[in-house]
Amino acid sequence: MSNPLSFMSLYVSKIDTLIHTLEDLRGLNAMIEQDATLFPQYFADPSARKDITEADATAAHDSLVQVLFAYDSGTPPQKAGLYKISLP
Repeated sequence: MSNPLSFMSLYVSKIDTLIHTLEDLRGLNAMIEQDATLFPQYFADPSARKDITEADATAAHDSLVQVLFAYDSGTPPQKAGLYKISLP
């Protein structure tokens, strides 16, 4: 069986990472909303990834909008439970 202290330390650390990542992605998503040319400009660049398309990036953006909606939803919001045990 796992060491409960090590487990909880790792668990809280990963939740903290998740919170920070979601908030970073929220900011990037806001940039996409403010500048509709970001994806087209990226995919017009010859050095852009060839294994994905603009439609793939748009689908990822749309998916992230839904993830953030769920994260922010509820009373209290779903994120409250995560923030409660996040690292100080």
